Amino acid sequence: MGIINRFLLFVLMIGLALLAVLMLLLCMGAVPEPVWLNELHYILSRRETVVASVVVLVLALHLLGVSLRGRAERTRESGDFILLQNEQGGVRVALPAIRAMAEQTLIGMRGVRMAKVRVQRVRATSKAPETLRLVLDLTVGSHMPVGPLTETAAAAIRAQLQETMGLEGVAVESHITGITDALPEGKRRVV
Repeated sequence: MGIINRFLLFVLMIGLALLAVLMLLLCMGAVPEPVWLNELHYILSRRETVVASVVVLVLALHLLGVSLRGRAERTRESGDFILLQNEQGGVRVALPAIRAMAEQTLIGMRGVRMAKVRVQRVRATSKAPETLRLVLDLTVGSHMPVGPLTETAAAAIRAQLQETMGLEGVAVESHITGITDALPEGKRRVV
């Protein structure tokens, strides 16, 4: 639930708590019945009451929809990924190690000027085990077609992960963050 929905829920719950306190005071007889009945008739005759009721209804339905909506995919970009787990122990690989390996693979490719890789661990659910997802932020040369280049990059990373760690079917998503023929700062090009 986002920060805006949390704030809306907070406001709605404060209003509900105040309404509950008011009901308790009326039930205990703290305010004489003719007085609160007269005030109730006045409040119910105002247009502002209708507007406020519609706003509260819309907020309540929105928050109900948020609570019933399926959870989004939960990811983490830190920690370790468990490759193998059995009774004798387990094999864990740090996510920064996977990121470094993927970046090295990308930097060696023709047409890739700069590469930044985000490795996300998608948490296990009742239907699926824990998996990895790699997001590639690439700056590519202007002379290279983007479609084949990103497909080649994803295939190279999947092959490297398969060969090194035995991981199959890793999701790889590519974002092109720049298209340039300029060399990356601090690196020389050997012709």
